[in-house]
Amino acid sequence: MLHKYLSTLENMKQKKYIKLLESISPKLTARIAFHFISNPKIKKFRSFEKAIELEAKKSTMQFKKFSIAMYEWGEGEKTALLVHGWEGRASNFGAIIPRLLKKGYKVISFDAPSHGNSTKRKTSFFDIPELIEVILKKETYNLIITHSIGSVLTLMAMNAIKYKGNILIQCTTPDKFEDYIEDTIRYFGLTNKTKNAFISLIRNTTGHEPLAMQASVFVKNISFNQALFLHDKNDRIINVESSKKVSSKMENAKFMELESTGHFKMLWSEKVLDIIEGHV
Repeated sequence: MLHKYLSTLENMKQKKYIKLLESISPKLTARIAFHFISNPKIKKFRSFEKAIELEAKKSTMQFKKFSIAMYEWGEGEKTALLVHGWEGRASNFGAIIPRLLKKGYKVISFDAPSHGNSTKRKTSFFDIPELIEVILKKETYNLIITHSIGSVLTLMAMNAIKYKGNILIQCTTPDKFEDYIEDTIRYFGLTNKTKNAFISLIRNTTGHEPLAMQASVFVKNISFNQALFLHDKNDRIINVESSKKVSSKMENAKFMELESTGHFKMLWSEKVLDIIEGHV
């Protein structure tokens, strides 16, 4: 029955349908919202992303029921790990990778479960920090660069193992997972009845407490020699105040407010690329 509702919702493409369902059953609408955050969309390649992926040394890693697409560029003595955001892929860093190679880094990245070239199946945010934790334990990284939701999921993984590193650069950082839940509820025009059912469903399905997921708490158990948080003041996806708060709670962290770099395009903004190159 849920599949029937989802198909109707996708075909109609009308948020008013799910609002009508809420009047019948907030639990049902919570399940639809959970489906929404468990099935990331696959976005189109940009030209520079295709080019950088073709240059990579490719491999796969088994993780749970997923075959994870792994990528490696260069043979430098220093190693960098890049973590993309939700509905992203490793090649999103296609403009940054050549800069890192010039600075003598070997660069490692991956497509998260159900992202990019990794296995497509139902996933959730909570699979990703578990995968990141595995990757963090594989080798020593001199530099870690993250983007968007990938930033907070990386911090979540680091918190679990009390990670200590050299340089961390986060390109936009959400703070509370509850904010994402509220954004999802607001996207569909729903009420607190569905929000509460949604939180309970996440808690019961994943075994994680969504209200405890907070990057500004995670960073207290993480240590880096240098940490740089970058965020555009007019970012329409994640409010700049979240990065400010998270960075303020972390030792040796510096916050840099940007302008005219957006949320996604900052990954190929010359301004951001120059900042990153100057800090690594």
